[in-house]
Amino acid sequence: MHTITSPRRAAFLLLLLLPAAQADMTAAAAARAAPAEMTESDFAVAINNHSFALGERWSEQTRTQAGTQISESFVGDVPAGETSYKYYQHRYAGFDIYTANLSWQKEQRDIDSYVIAQITINVPAIRTARGIAIGDTQNVLINTYGQGTTDDSDGQHWRSYETKNKRLSFQLEHGRIIHIMMTLDTDS
Repeated sequence: MHTITSPRRAAFLLLLLLPAAQADMTAAAAARAAPAEMTESDFAVAINNHSFALGERWSEQTRTQAGTQISESFVGDVPAGETSYKYYQHRYAGFDIYTANLSWQKEQRDIDSYVIAQITINVPAIRTARGIAIGDTQNVLINTYGQGTTDDSDGQHWRSYETKNKRLSFQLEHGRIIHIMMTLDTDS
């Protein structure tokens, strides 16, 4: 082992080693900061000790598992290509579930068979699969899900994350989450 006695030589070695050390620290920070990619499990939420996922079949049993329904209403027919799909809103305390007869023809289901097409969360008690809730900060959101895509139209600020035919969106106001929405694409 050699002892470095010259300050000039020490400065030279430091100059050589510093970029390598910085590169290692940058790579380590990036690895820690890079959230996992979106998966199917990111589009499910636990409500009343039951999991509800986008694309899941809607039945009397799932309606009951969601809790006491405040109201149910026909939202309308939404066009998608050469067809249109029927949407219903099921309102509960703190969340809404929208159902639709998406892909009923392609999947050879009855026209009146429905799947969960959208879940909206309006209370902090219900968290996403990664633990994000109403009231969490934008920094916590970004640390958990990454940068995502931003949309600042209509005077609202949204940050969204997608995979295949599903989207998870967070509405932010004053740096905090005020609304969470999961949606299934009509082309699914």
